[in-house]
Amino acid sequence: MSSPPLLQPVPLHLDSTLGALVIAEILVAVLYGIASVQVYVYLSHSPRDSSFMKGTIFFLWILDSLHLTFTTHGVYHYAVTSFMNPLALTQCPWSFAADMFAGDPIEVIVTLIFAHKIYKLSGSIWPLIFIVPPQLLSWVASIAVAVLELKFPSYHELEQRFAWIWYTVFSLQAFSDCAIAAILCTILIRRRTGFKRTDSLIRTLVLYSINTCALTSSVSVASVVTYAAMPHNFIFIGLGVILPMLMSNSLLALLNSRDMLRDMHAGQVASVHFSRLANILSSSDAPDGRRAAHVRAEGVKEQDIIDIGARVPETSFDSESQVSRGPAI
Repeated sequence: MSSPPLLQPVPLHLDSTLGALVIAEILVAVLYGIASVQVYVYLSHSPRDSSFMKGTIFFLWILDSLHLTFTTHGVYHYAVTSFMNPLALTQCPWSFAADMFAGDPIEVIVTLIFAHKIYKLSGSIWPLIFIVPPQLLSWVASIAVAVLELKFPSYHELEQRFAWIWYTVFSLQAFSDCAIAAILCTILIRRRTGFKRTDSLIRTLVLYSINTCALTSSVSVASVVTYAAMPHNFIFIGLGVILPMLMSNSLLALLNSRDMLRDMHAGQVASVHFSRLANILSSSDAPDGRRAAHVRAEGVKEQDIIDIGARVPETSFDSESQVSRGPAI
């Protein structure tokens, strides 16, 4: 009887495997601390938001805590429990598989909140087709990956047999994140009204959306690229570990920036393009009620642009006081 084939030596580089995970875990811990502070600030200073929204943010923080716990256990397993056993780096610990049920729901919830905001701004469900289905499909694929990691803990075997599932998870996530950034900026740009203060606010939000959404999109794309180029190291895993915390912080930063944006624009005087206002008011065939409704809509536009998940009360528009004080945010 012939002897069994010898196992091929596995090339291991600690810098790109354990080192990448350690750096990623440090960043996750820092981002978790920032997110915890932001959650406290949000719950303390957002009385206008619905109870459902506040409960969702608190649930996100719980998922963030679980995500940090699972990833910390995985790094501890490699660095301490399996110390001096480099072959352990070829096996997936159970905590990394379990993290799929903590980290990926964070991405789903944040994406759905941004999708709801886009729906409120656009008034159409069509943009959501490019956001929600890819994210949900990515979540389903990540659950499949978690199950496979528990059944086949060898990274090499997973990469050989199920690499297409990894590509599906990363590619759909990257597509959804890029779609959020592109669609949100496009809608905000199209919401320009001719009112100088509102347009200034929109420019601020466009820059803010680019800075936050583009960061998460870049990390998602980097995950796909690094897995395609370097599937045998842990750089793509480190990026995937960081992504949920980045998404949580981007959402919390947007929510907590609303008061700052209101204060920033509260003292400005509204500048009206009279050619636009004349087109509204001089329409002889439009009833007075419709013209008044259009003007009232301009008065609450900034509130609608800024708020996410907040109850926006009905407000009236007083032309004299509004021009002197600027629309309420």
